[in-house]
Amino acid sequence: MALNLVKEMRLQDAGLIDLYEKELKLWRAMAEQAYTYTAAYVEGSGATVRPDDVVPALQPVLEVTPELRQFLEREKLRQHYWYEWFAELVIDRLWLELNRRRK
Repeated sequence: MALNLVKEMRLQDAGLIDLYEKELKLWRAMAEQAYTYTAAYVEGSGATVRPDDVVPALQPVLEVTPELRQFLEREKLRQHYWYEWFAELVIDRLWLELNRRRK
């Protein structure tokens, strides 16, 4: 499921958009790796890579990233959906850049 306005507003309220902006270089590198990994098998099938194809490849990486884990723990945001929503945010914000680099 792609990022929608309600999720984005909750991410903003939780301070996660500020974290995204503060560590943009880190998230960009992770998103590029997830996109490359995903593109290898999606494009191999003859299909076009979509944001919702890349999010599941990025999410497990985010789940073990200290910067995000420590932030969520400090803010007592323990629900698992924060990782998914943050992955959606990263891909949403970087999608045009990721897609351009691939072409």
